[in-house]
Amino acid sequence: MDKEDLRIVFLNNLTGFGPITILNLLEKTNSLAELWRLNYQSLQKIGLTKRKIKVLLKNRDSFQPELLSRSLKKSSINILTILKDEYPTKLKEIYDSPPVLFYRGEINFQLPAVAIIGARNSTIYGRKVAFRTASLLAQRGINIISGLAAGIDVTAHKGALSIDSGITTAILGNGFDYIYPSQNKLIFNKIAHSGLLLTEFNPAVAPKPANFPRRNRLISGLADLVLVVEAGAKSGTLITVDYALDQGKDIMAVPANIDRPTAVGSNRLIKKGAAIFTGIEDIIDYLTDYLKSRTIVDDNYLTSKEELNEVYPDLDKDEIKILKLFQHEVELYYDDILRYSGLSSGKVDKILLKLQLLKIIIRLKGKKYHFKGLQNLIKPI
Repeated sequence: MDKEDLRIVFLNNLTGFGPITILNLLEKTNSLAELWRLNYQSLQKIGLTKRKIKVLLKNRDSFQPELLSRSLKKSSINILTILKDEYPTKLKEIYDSPPVLFYRGEINFQLPAVAIIGARNSTIYGRKVAFRTASLLAQRGINIISGLAAGIDVTAHKGALSIDSGITTAILGNGFDYIYPSQNKLIFNKIAHSGLLLTEFNPAVAPKPANFPRRNRLISGLADLVLVVEAGAKSGTLITVDYALDQGKDIMAVPANIDRPTAVGSNRLIKKGAAIFTGIEDIIDYLTDYLKSRTIVDDNYLTSKEELNEVYPDLDKDEIKILKLFQHEVELYYDDILRYSGLSSGKVDKILLKLQLLKIIIRLKGKKYHFKGLQNLIKPI
């Protein structure tokens, strides 16, 4: 961990130093080390209020980078600051990007992602829909994002992990010193091992009510699509929806029994224009169109596309390149596909998703892919 990253972690724990303040300081200084050299008047000139200056001056001498680094490593907590290339692009696009992310597990930001959210006081029907939907999407290599809350959230995480190769990301409203709610300890540890636990809060931050709206903006921010399974008239789920709409994300909602309190919010979303969820095909169709809309067209390739399609229908040049790798090995690890193809990780992730949707390959545990065959293409390879 370099010192600039650790300075961000330190500031992230000071009262009044929220995301906007820290992002502004990163823009106005060549290095945050300046904050340890500047006097009161100079700190005012870079935009800090009197109250924030007082907090900084009182605490900055307690910054011990080596001790902080050892403490994080001892607790098996990784950090990813906004200064790093690995920081998720999707979160850079939101208004108040968290300057630091604390995580356990495997980073999976390149995967297409669906947030499955809903009421804590959920119905049996709602939990059934959440579990099955998460399971089927995870089977296709889609990252299932939720907030590890009771009810729909934790059920979605469990659905994703019911598949050996399933990926899920849990966004926490507290630091890693706490497991909240406490009954989620088992699934918490399972996600740490097989998925990703993520929070913007320093380890010692307790689960307070004000933290959860902040958490919700990350759930929607990391998702390509938000699926609302159940929601009451007033709920945290609808806060997430508001964030998603501000971020330009599309919303789907599961139609629910009008006699249920948990139906009011979700049915109202449909009334206001949210897409109606009738099955995972709705999401698959959306993600396919979404990925196509984000694909960069290579003009130099267009002249040969028609010729290639005669042999490889429905596949472009890069997709064919990856598919040919499976001619030599029926099962390939993700890292090998990345290395042998010579393509970027973002492009490889999109291609692997398409091949999974076409049922040409399946994702196995440990980021391994198995070739099933070309029966879903018009012509064989």
